[in-house]
Amino acid sequence: MTTACTQAGVPGKGIDRVVEHYLDGELRGKPSHGLAKFAFESQFFSQRVGPPRIKHERGAMAVVDGQREVGPLSADFAVRLAARKARRLGVGVVGMVNCQRYGILASWSEQIAERGLVGLVANTSRPEATVHGARTPFLGVNPVSFAFPTSDSTVSADMSTTLAPMGVLWEARRSGSPLPPDCFVDEHGAFTDDPDAARAAMVFGEHRGFALSLLIQILTGSLFGFPMGERVDSTWTTGYTFIALDPTFAGQGEEHLVANASLTDAVRQAATREGGSVRVPGQEGKDRAARARKTGRLTLDEALYKRLQARAAGDFTSD
Repeated sequence: MTTACTQAGVPGKGIDRVVEHYLDGELRGKPSHGLAKFAFESQFFSQRVGPPRIKHERGAMAVVDGQREVGPLSADFAVRLAARKARRLGVGVVGMVNCQRYGILASWSEQIAERGLVGLVANTSRPEATVHGARTPFLGVNPVSFAFPTSDSTVSADMSTTLAPMGVLWEARRSGSPLPPDCFVDEHGAFTDDPDAARAAMVFGEHRGFALSLLIQILTGSLFGFPMGERVDSTWTTGYTFIALDPTFAGQGEEHLVANASLTDAVRQAATREGGSVRVPGQEGKDRAARARKTGRLTLDEALYKRLQARAAGDFTSD
């Protein structure tokens, strides 16, 4: 991956950040946003124009032109900007467009939380999602992640508002494998496991998921004057949002850290019907990554490994 980044002209000081981001997604058990996504997104790395720049700024809000920067590097810029504003004003709200895609969102909400702030990160996509009872895609897949600090750690959640991310569909088409059941619909609105017949991802939770996805659509679109719906026609017109909140501006000092830790402990101690305990969001992925890093080994599908080898050799198109 490092060699591939070098071949594609990723700035030297940013290579480790890019590699670590996609590797972390893989280690957390999200392969659709891990090495397979690196193999796909790396075809755009050489199209970067330069580092992101602030296009408009007023008070707590800013609009950033990503200048087609590599996804993890553009996101890192937006996170730092949102955090700086939150430290100064109590809140930082940054919208970014014209950048490459990245993998998991939790990397960025957690980066905000590690600064003692509450973080929320979201983005849209082409209109690739639809809702219960419909067959026409009109929403982006609209994933969202939030993270908050405690006195001893950070807690995060990272989720798509569709039952499965579009990366699952892309990889299924590439490999010829079936889709997970009841996650994608065909042109008639019927669920299908055929990746070639699928036309839209299904939003979760019927009207509740629909409402949440609609909110994220606004937060990643018209709030900043970014395209929505069919106007999102490429990587470069996709909108991203980064929000940082500083609880100390509410006049409670650092007490929120202890309160958050207490709440998290209460979640862990809550019993299930089977006699176990309730799982804190995001913890399973973090534990999985920690175990993998301890062993220092990662098992890959042979086809994916060959794709990574091709990227390292300078071939960014073959699959």
